Amino acid sequence: MYNQPNVPGHFVLDRQRAMLLPPEQQAAPIESLSEQMFIERSLTENKFWLRIMKEHAYFLGEGMSRHDKDLIQQVDRFQHYFEHQERRAHQTPENVEAVRKLNEDSIQLVYGFRNFKRNLLILVINCKILGFNFPLLIDHVAREAEYFMSSLQKFNQGILEPVQDAIIHENVFWLRIMMEHSRFIASLLDQSERNLILTARKFGDDFEVLLNQARDVESMLYQKKPTYPIIGKMNKDSENATTDLRNFKKTGLELIKTCQIRNVIDPLLADHVVREAEHFLFLIHALEERLKRKQKEEEGC
Repeated sequence: MYNQPNVPGHFVLDRQRAMLLPPEQQAAPIESLSEQMFIERSLTENKFWLRIMKEHAYFLGEGMSRHDKDLIQQVDRFQHYFEHQERRAHQTPENVEAVRKLNEDSIQLVYGFRNFKRNLLILVINCKILGFNFPLLIDHVAREAEYFMSSLQKFNQGILEPVQDAIIHENVFWLRIMMEHSRFIASLLDQSERNLILTARKFGDDFEVLLNQARDVESMLYQKKPTYPIIGKMNKDSENATTDLRNFKKTGLELIKTCQIRNVIDPLLADHVVREAEHFLFLIHALEERLKRKQKEEEGC
């Protein structure tokens, strides 16, 4: 954030000059995670994202040239490490110490994988290696690793973003993910599947509009005084669009599994993007409940 200069004292003391004070002073404060929420959110995110990271390793390996044996061996090792950590997440007892240690170890593992992805992206962009991993796809999976790490770090610090900031933050991240999924799907369908390609591209365009709107709201209201009506509408618009995209993805998955459409999409990848849409919907619903509780609390004041 930019450094804010001091407002001259005679303005600060004049209440009618309140418009000269930074609106960030009226932002909702950071909230604290309860122990129960810390455990539940940590385990949910670990179980979900560790599987996603494991599959990222598999997909990246499948997209590499067979000549890049060292890189393939590295992603194979990551796949093994994430599979082990995923099993551990499902076996971790529900107590603060065990969950905190799980988070710490997941952060370290994901950090290494994030760095691998970012370095791989530089090699691809500079034409140092060949293969079929789109640069944007590598950047996409690197951003997901960064998001996962950031979430676990906040949990271990006991930080819960104010609900308005959380809604903005989650929407800006996930709407871009959904937009890119739509466009990846369009690029992996056979060009003879004209209607499906048009539908996937239309989803991409719709999510780009929602993403730009969410970024506008971020610029206007992130870490500012709560303004709930517009925030609630943004979350609802994202829910409606993501539900439609999730249903499209699920239909596509069934068509791929039954060999009814022409494509080069691995069924695991099709299932992978369905699960990510469902996780976004899970977060949207959790945030909606937080928003409702916050509004009731403020109405009762």
